[in-house]
Amino acid sequence: MTLFLLVVLIAIIGYIIFKLYTHDNTTFYQLTGYTYFDVLMNKSVRISDQLVKELEHVQGIKKVMVNLQLPVHNEVQTIDALLLHESGIYVVNVKDKSGWINGREQGIEWIELLHKNKKQVFNNPIHETKRLTHVLKDQLPEVNGTIFETLVVFTNGCSFQQIEVQSSNVEVLKMAELKKWAKTLEGKRLSETEIESVYTALEAFMHGKNTTLHSKTATPTK
Repeated sequence: MTLFLLVVLIAIIGYIIFKLYTHDNTTFYQLTGYTYFDVLMNKSVRISDQLVKELEHVQGIKKVMVNLQLPVHNEVQTIDALLLHESGIYVVNVKDKSGWINGREQGIEWIELLHKNKKQVFNNPIHETKRLTHVLKDQLPEVNGTIFETLVVFTNGCSFQQIEVQSSNVEVLKMAELKKWAKTLEGKRLSETEIESVYTALEAFMHGKNTTLHSKTATPTK
């Protein structure tokens, strides 16, 4: 019995060491400095880590950025993630939800239906992302404004009941759908040099260890 427990303990320690080593070599760790234990213990960090892993599946020339804190007058606006890709600049807005999601691109608010006929109303994430895109454009005046795309990503715990999107430069997806979406990207509107230039221009705004995905408040109703 003692030998069995010792073998199990060694196996557990070996697994942890392996996970620590592999995590320290991930893009997410290199961008943010969040440790493997940060990912385990903090849900927001875990979501951000998962997002970066999914965006890593995008083929072609690219760079990923997370948690950009952009100054606007006396406030700070946070962009959850950016995908700088040869096909365009994708502004990513992450929503952590668990209910049934209903919303229209033109609507002011969206609704999350929960158990026992409860619901939460939250700001239209497409409008949020477009406002963030305008803030981003102010930091990149020399970049063609037509290459910016809106990408709203919901966590996998929710379900889409009715989502209406008309604009061709807007996507609303669940995290699990990002791999499939990545395969649809085509065209070359940014060179590798231009991607590097944008990354360099925004790098100072990217925050890591001491910050997480910002919380977007929802208004609970019955």
